[in-house]
Amino acid sequence: MSKLKDSLRIIQQALSTYKPQEMFLSFNGGKDCTVLLDLIHNSMPKDAKGIKYIYVRPLNPFSEIEEFVELCREHYGITIATVTGGIKSALEVICKEDKQLKACIMGSRRSDPYCALLEPFKETDPGWPELMRINPLLEWTCDDIWAYIREHNVPYCTLYDRGYTSIGDKTNTVPNPHLKVDNNDEEATYLPAYALKDGDKYERAGRL
Repeated sequence: MSKLKDSLRIIQQALSTYKPQEMFLSFNGGKDCTVLLDLIHNSMPKDAKGIKYIYVRPLNPFSEIEEFVELCREHYGITIATVTGGIKSALEVICKEDKQLKACIMGSRRSDPYCALLEPFKETDPGWPELMRINPLLEWTCDDIWAYIREHNVPYCTLYDRGYTSIGDKTNTVPNPHLKVDNNDEEATYLPAYALKDGDKYERAGRL
């Protein structure tokens, strides 16, 4: 998969530009940053092991996401720090607590909101903490993400098996209506996230 090679090349470029302790992975338990976590941990040389992992925890997180973060700690044998709040305030706290941080690795994809013009290496906007945003998955599609997860048996949050396709927090996320199964049961059922057709177009249909 050429996209996988490109992503690994971008991570390698980041490692040649910054020391591992100067970078952190912004992790929210979602499928995209889960792929990044797996790439960094299993596909990169030992010098990548010093990269920090930080769970940016929303104010009203799903318990399933909380459980999945703990599963990742155990599965990968890593330390994942936690910072609660919106992404901007969380970055401010992260950078204030660790002055040596210079770059943030993110699971942004081209089809995400406000990401159409992003580049693999892009400094934060004015008014934000000064960081280099590193985006190894920009050109991946929703189908690419799920293909990697399923091919490599990567653990993922159980919400995705219940029709959630883009997960924020309990106040702004519901199962994707495009995955609803038409039946006569009183309780609605949904296909898993990887069954979504035209994922890049419809994956955020469950976000309120």
